[in-house]
Amino acid sequence: MPCITAGVLAPALVALPAAAAGPPPNDNRADAIVLSLPASTTGTLVGATKESGQDRSACADSAASVWYRFRAPSRGTVVIELDNAGDMDGSVDIMRQQRSRLASVDCEATDNKGNATLETSGLEKGADYFVRVGRDEGSTEDTFALRVLVPSPPPTPPGRHLPGNGVRNVVDRLVDPGDAWNRRLTAGAATRVNLSADRCLSLRVFAPGVRSFDRAEPVLSARCGGYRLFTPRETGQYVFLVEAGKGRGGQKYRLRVAAAGRDDTAPGIPLGDRAKVKGRLNGGLDSVDLYRFQVSRRSAVKLRVAGGDTEVELRRDGGRFLGSGATVEENLPKGRYYVGVKGSGRYTLTRTSRLITRTQVLFDGHKKAVAAPGTTTTVALRVAPGQSGRGQVTIERNDPLSGWQFVRTENLRVVAGSARFSFRPPDLGRYRAVGEFAGTRAAAASESGYARLRVREPMAP
Repeated sequence: MPCITAGVLAPALVALPAAAAGPPPNDNRADAIVLSLPASTTGTLVGATKESGQDRSACADSAASVWYRFRAPSRGTVVIELDNAGDMDGSVDIMRQQRSRLASVDCEATDNKGNATLETSGLEKGADYFVRVGRDEGSTEDTFALRVLVPSPPPTPPGRHLPGNGVRNVVDRLVDPGDAWNRRLTAGAATRVNLSADRCLSLRVFAPGVRSFDRAEPVLSARCGGYRLFTPRETGQYVFLVEAGKGRGGQKYRLRVAAAGRDDTAPGIPLGDRAKVKGRLNGGLDSVDLYRFQVSRRSAVKLRVAGGDTEVELRRDGGRFLGSGATVEENLPKGRYYVGVKGSGRYTLTRTSRLITRTQVLFDGHKKAVAAPGTTTTVALRVAPGQSGRGQVTIERNDPLSGWQFVRTENLRVVAGSARFSFRPPDLGRYRAVGEFAGTRAAAASESGYARLRVREPMAP
């Protein structure tokens, strides 16, 4: 009888003879095609029939079927993947002959994509089993791809040595669930770790001496891979366990481990005021550049990164998160701060800081003042801390029926935090003044609250 030899790559679905040419050669169980595991083949249900007797699936009501046979591997575990072409719906079964009867071991119906995956363990080593591929009643006839795979045993420590430039490999949730690698690390030496993959693969790092992944707690975990900074507590051989994510088929990954540089961890690179620095990240092992700066007086700080696929992240020196994005603007009190640039590509990072100012307007030295008709008052604009620059004061008068009405605006030159001018109210009434400091390159703009002036005659006796 025909035999399909080992192969693990999914074959392309091919056009096979139409029903007029007769049923497939493995239409009956007695003519089952022998598979040498792991096996990968194509087949057809075009023209297939339903064998009388015990030809039925435990998962679906079948109209036709074809047969394969294999010998169970030593670990007694296989994975079967069925991919139907076109709109054909069906099922795949594993069966074992017991005297004159066929006993169902496991089965799976195809999903809305026409695929079925069957993971079966506990098979008797060396025993013969049948694989039945069936077409549902009422479904179209078409071809299919079939794979019967033998899973690798799960990885065990200490794994293989991780080369200096890292490693590229492939895992598969069903047949090759993970890889273990080891690298000697030094206690106290900051280390960069990066797992990049085309899917969500996990990474767990175990301390020297680990004997079982199930019984030990990892010293570092990354549920979906990515970049991590890790500083070992002891010197020795650390084990890096890469585990496959959800889904079928091979999942490519790259694992790299290297010592951290000056721009990868604290204290980072100094970032001066008005600084404009250029850098480059690769999105893998070099995914973060760290900078530091300090604020001596409360300031409005703006951080901006341009270029590549990058963003900045601002934190206090204790680690408290303050903001992230292409641009971050924050009013920061006196202190020390860190900014990380994350992502990939060439970038330019700029930092600007401006002192936060407070502006105040006073009539004759007071927030609230009273003046007699015809007198002149002094309006003062004060800026703290004492800065020099442009200022402005606007005065309004209250109309009892229409509200506040414009009187005048005075443009001022502020010197060492102070400017003033004389104001003679045109008549009786209530007045108010509001001021603003335009700011400078080193100091932020600010606006005052209202100062109020009441001009009135003495009350008649």
